[in-house]
Amino acid sequence: MKKHHVSSKILALGLAAALGLGMTTAFAALSVNPATTKVSVDGKPVQVEAYNINNGNNFFKIRDLAEALDIGVTWDAATDSAAIDTTSHYKPDPTQLITGNWAPATRARIQAVIDENANKGKYVVFDFDNTSVIFDIQEALLVYQIENLIFKIKPEDMTKVLETGIPDLNKSMGTSLDGKNITPATLAADISSDYAWLYKNYKGLAGDKDLDYIHASNQYQDFAAKVRFMYNNLGDYFDHAVSYPWVTYLFTGMTPAEVQELATASHKYWASYGRYAEETWTSPIELPGKSGVVSASFITGLTFTDELKDLYATLMANGIDVYIVSASPIDTVLAANKAMGYGVPEDQVFAMRNKLDANGRYINEYNYDWGGEGKYAQTQGEGKSTIITNFIAPKYNNDGPLMVFGDSAGDWNMMTDWMDEGDTVLGVIFNRYRKPSSDPIWEGSNQAAQTIGDPDTRFVLQGRDENTGELRPSEKSIMLGTTEEVLVRPAK
Repeated sequence: MKKHHVSSKILALGLAAALGLGMTTAFAALSVNPATTKVSVDGKPVQVEAYNINNGNNFFKIRDLAEALDIGVTWDAATDSAAIDTTSHYKPDPTQLITGNWAPATRARIQAVIDENANKGKYVVFDFDNTSVIFDIQEALLVYQIENLIFKIKPEDMTKVLETGIPDLNKSMGTSLDGKNITPATLAADISSDYAWLYKNYKGLAGDKDLDYIHASNQYQDFAAKVRFMYNNLGDYFDHAVSYPWVTYLFTGMTPAEVQELATASHKYWASYGRYAEETWTSPIELPGKSGVVSASFITGLTFTDELKDLYATLMANGIDVYIVSASPIDTVLAANKAMGYGVPEDQVFAMRNKLDANGRYINEYNYDWGGEGKYAQTQGEGKSTIITNFIAPKYNNDGPLMVFGDSAGDWNMMTDWMDEGDTVLGVIFNRYRKPSSDPIWEGSNQAAQTIGDPDTRFVLQGRDENTGELRPSEKSIMLGTTEEVLVRPAK
C-alpha cells in the first residue's frame, strides 16, 4: 500500500518554510483568506475549499483533495499524523462501505447488518477463492509453479507424492486424445518420468539449461499438461477431499516461508497479468507415454478487488472480527492476505495444512492434528463448519458467524449451519451461475434472486464480470467468454 504519513508538526513546518518564516514568526504573521482558485480533475471542475495564506500561497484541505482524487486518507490521533493512501478509495467514514461496484441492494443489506451489530462481539467468515478474490489463487499458483518449475521434490519421490491420498490408482479417468485409458497410475508414471528429465536438465534444479530451453522440450510440455490434467480431474473422478489436499503435496520439501514467497510472487504476477481467459495445455504427440495425449484448461488472471479489501476493513472498523476459512493451502492464503492488503490477523486464517518434517519442511501428509488430535478438518465443505466449531465459535460463546461470504458448494455448510439458530443472519453469495444439479448454493442464490431489496433477506447475490475481473453493480454476472448477463440458472 502506498501510504504517506504527514504529522501536524511537519505540516506546520512546511507552511512556515513556504512563507519563508520561522515557526513563531509564521503563526504570528498569518493572514488567511478564502481563495478563489479553480481546481479541475481530469479536465472536470471540482469543488475544493481553498485558502490564500499571506504572500499568495494557496492551501487545500487534504480530505477535499482526497475526495476529488478518490484516494484514501486517514487520521491517527495517537501519532498525530494523516496518512494518504493512493491505492485505496476515499472514505469519509471508515465504518461505511465504499459504493464501488457493489450491487446496491447487496451493499445496503451488508451495511445494515454491520450497523446493527457493530461493536457487539460478533464475527464473520469469508471464503477466499472466487469470493475475496476473483478466480482461484491456488489454481493460478499451480500454473505459476509449473511454468517456473519451482519444486523441491526429489525425482525418486515424485511418484509417491503424486499417488498420495488417491484411493484407486487404477480407476479410469477417461480416454486420451489418442485412445489410451487414463488412470492416476499412468499419469503419475508419465509425470515422474518427465520430472526426472527436467530435474536433471533445468538449472533451477540440478541441471544447466535455462527456462526457455526447458519450455521448448517435449518433457516440459508433457509434464505441464499432465500435472494440470491430473489436478483438474481428481475432483471429478474421485472427490474434492482427494483433489484439494493433493495439490498441496506438490509443496513437499519446501518450508512454509518458501511456499509463501512462491505464492506472493504468483499473486502479484497474476494480479498484473491483465488478461482473463481460458487457456489450454496439450501434451505432445511425440511423447504420449502411458497416458497418451491429454489436454487441460485453466483460467488466467486474478483480481484482489477494492470492494472486498474495503469490506474487510469496514467490518474491522465496526468492531466485527473477520476470519478466513479457505480450501486453498494455508501459506497461499496467508501470502494473499499479507501482500494484497486484507489485513486479517494470521491466527484468524484457516486453510489446508500439511505436516512438517523434523527440518521444518512439508511432507505429503495432511495435518489433521494441528491444534489438537483430530481437530483440524480439511477446510472444504463440511470441514469448514468443523473448523468454525473447533477453533472459532468457542471464542464467541459457541455462537456461529454473523455473516458468511462464499460462492459454491464448499461454502454452503458454513453459510447455513447456524442460520436456523439465528446466529448467521446473512449469506453473501458471489454469483458464479452455479448449477442446481451439482451445487447446493444454488438454493441460496435462488432465494436471493427472489428477495432482492428485501431488508430481511437471508441471502444476497453479488455479480461479477469474469471478462474484466471486476464486480458489477448488479446481482447478475457475466461469465467468462460471454456477454450475456445471468442471474440464476433455471431449476430444470
